[in-house]
Amino acid sequence: MALFRRRNKASNDNVSHVEATLPPEAPKPQEVQPVAAQAKPAQQAEAPAVAVTESKPAGIFVSVIIPVYNSMPYLTELLNSLELQDLDKSLYEVIAVNDGSTDFGGEILDVYAKRNANFTVVHQENSGWPGKPRNVGTSLAKGEYVFYADSDDTLGTEALRRMRDFALEHDVDVLAPKLVPVGGRVIRTSLFSSTQVDVPLEQIFATLMPQKLIRRQMILDHDLRFAEEKVRLEDGMVLAGCYLHAKRVSVLADYEYYYIRERGDGNNISAQPFEPKGYVESMTHISNTIRDNTTDDPELGRKLIAGLFKRKGLKFFVGDRFLKYREARAKLWTAAFGPYVQEFLAERTNEVLSDQDTAKAKAIMAGDYEQLKLLAAKDELVAERPELTKATAKSDHFELHFTSPGVGPTPRALYLDERETERRLQFEVSEQGKGKYIAKIPFAALAAQKLGIGDIHVKYDHAETRRIRVPANVKEATASGVRVYRTIKGALSIDLRKSTLV
Repeated sequence: MALFRRRNKASNDNVSHVEATLPPEAPKPQEVQPVAAQAKPAQQAEAPAVAVTESKPAGIFVSVIIPVYNSMPYLTELLNSLELQDLDKSLYEVIAVNDGSTDFGGEILDVYAKRNANFTVVHQENSGWPGKPRNVGTSLAKGEYVFYADSDDTLGTEALRRMRDFALEHDVDVLAPKLVPVGGRVIRTSLFSSTQVDVPLEQIFATLMPQKLIRRQMILDHDLRFAEEKVRLEDGMVLAGCYLHAKRVSVLADYEYYYIRERGDGNNISAQPFEPKGYVESMTHISNTIRDNTTDDPELGRKLIAGLFKRKGLKFFVGDRFLKYREARAKLWTAAFGPYVQEFLAERTNEVLSDQDTAKAKAIMAGDYEQLKLLAAKDELVAERPELTKATAKSDHFELHFTSPGVGPTPRALYLDERETERRLQFEVSEQGKGKYIAKIPFAALAAQKLGIGDIHVKYDHAETRRIRVPANVKEATASGVRVYRTIKGALSIDLRKSTLV
C-alpha cells in the first residue's frame, strides 16, 4: 500500500517554470520564456491522506517534446490529438518549444497551454534546426520516458496509453510505434507489420527517425544530445546511441499510433537539399558510434554499418537519381563518400553487401564516375522482382518455378509469411540454370502449421526480401483445399484456410 498527498502550492506563484526546472547548461531564463497553464485555485483545506493500491507508477510517465517552427495549420491538428489522448493527463506532459516561428503558431501554443495544465510552451529565438528545441524540451522533461513528435504530424488518440501499457509490461527502453504515412510521405512500413518485443539491431536500424518512446534516464546517462547546428541525420545520431545502449528495443504495431506527414508546401526538413560533405560527416558519426559500441561483436558492427550505407549512402548512387545529377554534383557525392567507404567497408565488402553494391563501393573508393554511371544504368534490372513461371501440385508438395534477374542478388530461400501472425516458414530453392529456380513446399510442412493465408517472398543475401510477381497467364495450383494463387496486386500467395492436408 502507498500513501499520497496533494502537493502544496508553491509559496511563490511568480517563480518561472524555467527557473525551477532548467539545469545550469540549459538556455538562460531570459532567453527561454515558458508559458504554463494557469494555476487552479487551491482548495480551502488539505485533503486527508488516502490509502490506495499502488498498481501503477506515480508521476509523469511520458514527456511529449515538440520542436515548432512555422507549422501552421498542421500544428493545431497535433495539439488537438494530444489534448484528446485517453491517457490520464497526470501521466503525460506536452513540452512545445517554439523556435522563433514567424507565423501565429506561438500564439496558438499559448492558447493550448492556458487550457491544459499538462502543456508547457517555451519561446526561444530561432536556432534554424530541430536539434536545439529537442534538447531544451528534454532538459525540461519530467517523464520516465520522452517521445519526440514533429509539429506537422498527429497521434492516434489511444497512442500514449497503449505505448505506456506495453512499455511497462515489457520494461522497454526504446519503443517504435507503428507509423502511418500521410500526404504522400514514403517510409519503411514493413518494419511495422507486426509487434515485436525484442527487435534485432539489424532490423531496428532501418528506422532512425526520432518518433520513438525512449527511456529518459538512458538519454541522460549517456548524454545523448541532438546536434544543434544545421546537420543532416541529427536524429539518427541520437537514435543510434539509444539503440546501442538499450537493453530492450521493441516495435508496437497493433494500432495506428503516429501519422507522419509529407507537407504540401514542401517544408519538411527531409525535403531540403543535401550537402554532401556534411551529410557524410553525419554518416561517419553514426558509424563511429556503432563501431565504438560493438567492440565485443565487430561482425555485428560491420553489418550495421553496411546496412546504414545501403539505406543512407547508396541511395545517392542509384539509377535515375545518380544519372540525372550534373557531372560536378555526382563527383561531389563520390568524393565525399570515398574516404567513408575506405574507412568502414574496404575489407571483405562482398560479405556484407550484394554484388551490385560491392561494385559500387569499389567504384566510389576509386572515384570512378564512369563506372558508377554504368552500374546505375543496371539498377532497374537489378531491382526487378522474381517472377513465377509455373506452379504445380505434385503428390506430396507444391513445386514453384520462378526466375530472378541474373545481374541481381541470388535467391537463397523461399519465405512463407502468415499474414495474421509472426509465423514464417522457410523452404529451399535450387538453381536450374542462370536466373531460373525451383522451390518445393511439402504438404507435410503446411499441414503441421495449420496456417491461414501466407505471402511468399524470396530471400537473398545482403538484400531485402522480394515478393514473387505472378503474370496473369500463369495458372494457380490447388491440392486438398489449398490454393497457390495470384493476388489482386499480382503477387504470389497461398490460402490454407480450407486445407484438408494431413
